[in-house]
Amino acid sequence: MMTLSVLLTAMSTQATTRKVLFIGNSYTYTNNMPLMLQTLATALGDTLVYSQSDPGGYTLEEHCTYAPTLSLIFSQQWDIVILQEQSELPAFSPAQVDTQVYPYARELDSMIHANDSCTQTMFLMTWGHADGDPLNCPVYPPICTYDGMQQGLRDSYMQMTHDNQAIVAPVGAAWKVMRDSFPAIWLYQSDSDHPVVPGSYLETCVLYNSIFHKKTFGASYLDGLSITDAQTIQSVADKVTLDSLTQWQQYGHYPNAGFGNSQAGNRVTFLYTPTVASGYTWKFGDGATDTAAAPTHVYTANGTYVVSHTASAPCFSETVTDTVHIGTTRISGPNNNAENTSPVYTTQNGNGNVTFLFPDKQVYSALEVYDASGRCVRRYSVSTRSVSDNFIPGFYLYRAYSPDGSTLYYNKMIVY
Repeated sequence: MMTLSVLLTAMSTQATTRKVLFIGNSYTYTNNMPLMLQTLATALGDTLVYSQSDPGGYTLEEHCTYAPTLSLIFSQQWDIVILQEQSELPAFSPAQVDTQVYPYARELDSMIHANDSCTQTMFLMTWGHADGDPLNCPVYPPICTYDGMQQGLRDSYMQMTHDNQAIVAPVGAAWKVMRDSFPAIWLYQSDSDHPVVPGSYLETCVLYNSIFHKKTFGASYLDGLSITDAQTIQSVADKVTLDSLTQWQQYGHYPNAGFGNSQAGNRVTFLYTPTVASGYTWKFGDGATDTAAAPTHVYTANGTYVVSHTASAPCFSETVTDTVHIGTTRISGPNNNAENTSPVYTTQNGNGNVTFLFPDKQVYSALEVYDASGRCVRRYSVSTRSVSDNFIPGFYLYRAYSPDGSTLYYNKMIVY
């Protein structure tokens, strides 16, 4: 039976140590989430050093005058300080948020940078209550439902991110995908707002993505969850956070070096969307280098090359590596992470409908789709450039075959 471990990406990021301070409340400390994050980071080869100030129910306003919080802010140089507001306040009316939330986010951000101008402020976007906020619903109807409350939270956290030139961990955005697409994995305690372990695990995965810019899928640390549930949560976190990282981290000074490429013969254009980085170093694996944001390089010989990209800002830098295949296609067995230079793509329009796109249908002979248990649920002969089908929402793996029956390419998909 095929194992799900084949989904691990080939791109590699250097092992990283980050010193992080959590400022929040019970949405931070429930299930000892910071320790969960430290354990997940260790399992994935990184190091998290952290402290926390998170009294139950505390607001950012209260933290502004809370001696333990102030002491921690000024206790050392932090790489990242994470700010998490009380669960309801950011979803209230814009006028109320303007006076009760935004000023205190700015005040804390100012203290953080007074301690160390290089520290990056990160906001932790929280999640709506399971049934909205019935207590405050009569005063502000948009929060009468989960969707309305979630939208208010998202809007306010994105505004705080913009106003403070900060970054955001999109936990609430990932929470909505889980609710909409995987309702069987329940995230709430009986109070309909605090997280059970799967909710805190989702929070943990999104924070890991946001801090270390790496995928969590395949991590050995499951915190007691089943492999299927843990990998579903990991996949949702990876997709929501990393697929839109330029949206969540478009401000601040925390660069991301992740890149893609487009090939035409031996000519490779490296695809990188510069945001906060101010310097770029490319090593193409053949001795050549470049300092452009998104360079094009021509290789003079066939082979497999390890490409290194470093994105730098005044306070942080990040280096990632990936492989480029020139004149060859890497083909491997079903327990490896196979890939080639002309992958299959998918598009979705909701309601479980998926379209598989084959850029060059001559390369492929068949495509199989597997569910999370490893059971083959679809098989298609590739005779056209696309094929559409309907799936039950969930986690899947698909693999494409060459005409000689070899596996050319693996990838995962979350059907919603």
